[in-house]
Amino acid sequence: MLENEKEILERCLKGDKKAMETLVIAYQKPIYNYFYRNIKDTEIASDLTQDIFLKVFSNLQKYNFSYKFSTWIFALSHNYLIDYYRKKKSISFSTYSYDNSSTPDFPDNKHISKEDELIEEELKDSVWKAVEKLPEEYKELITLRYVNGLKYEEISEILEIPMGTLKNKIFRAKKRLITILKESKK
Repeated sequence: MLENEKEILERCLKGDKKAMETLVIAYQKPIYNYFYRNIKDTEIASDLTQDIFLKVFSNLQKYNFSYKFSTWIFALSHNYLIDYYRKKKSISFSTYSYDNSSTPDFPDNKHISKEDELIEEELKDSVWKAVEKLPEEYKELITLRYVNGLKYEEISEILEIPMGTLKNKIFRAKKRLITILKESKK
């Protein structure tokens, strides 16, 4: 996500506040979106995001530079989310609900017409309403892959599952999503 990420991380290890701020700015939104998509509560998502950065900076000396930082921070976030659910057993994993103010952050499409913008918004609405109907484990996969834009290798490391299993689950999630979308058009 960041240019010169290794250099920034090394500066963070030396206590450079500016480097820490750069790291937070780069990863705050994706980590917040990850928590929000799974918990659907802005305050809790903000708290968990802050907690993750505290955890990152207090454990940065344990970070292995041979791995991508994004994989490491999402793995920490995933484990933290699991811990959160263990503490709050009444909350179901990856609960999604839809409202217009909570559509995920998709890459901006510049220079599109108002008509195309409306069509795109309608498509997003349909897709996210269908995502709500997916089983919980599929919702997390869809979030990691398509909202956070992580690669299969990164997701495999984060969730600690074999690549073949991951690809199979994502395939089934997409297949189920297509079925739900087709049924909603009837």
